[in-house]
Amino acid sequence: MDHQAHETAAAATPADPTRPIFEALLYPRRSLGKRGYLILTIGTAAIIGAYGLVFLLLGAWPIFGFLGGEWLLFWYLFTHHHRGNARSERIRLYADHLLFERRDAKGAVVTERLQPYWLNVILERADEPDNVLYLRSHGRSILVGDFLSPDERRDLARELKDVLERNRRPAFA
Repeated sequence: MDHQAHETAAAATPADPTRPIFEALLYPRRSLGKRGYLILTIGTAAIIGAYGLVFLLLGAWPIFGFLGGEWLLFWYLFTHHHRGNARSERIRLYADHLLFERRDAKGAVVTERLQPYWLNVILERADEPDNVLYLRSHGRSILVGDFLSPDERRDLARELKDVLERNRRPAFA
């Protein structure tokens, strides 16, 4: 998987059951960092301000106001979109349970605890570009990685199925 789905796999030892057997941190692609966001915001403000000043000096003062309003709308929408990229999901598989944590754009965390022996990894419409990945156990379904690309969801589903299968096998096998 690429940088959107960071995985670490560690073998849990009987001496340390607190270490996860498998861990995946999923987050949306962030093509623009904080520095880029700042440069874009200041750059567009400077360009719009220069255009607005030209129209203001020509006596077309309403255009100055419209340009300012457009820039404020741009800033609001872009900030709202950029803030939405702060969401993430973390999947941690331990010997006796699976923890799924979802962090939304505002920082609120929802945690689900599932029993891994009965857990099903379901990738609906696997070969299609609009595939959907679920973790399902005891009648509960959790949507996973809706911000990942279809290939990344396929890779994550395959990896989760493999690690769950290895975890379900008896130690003496």
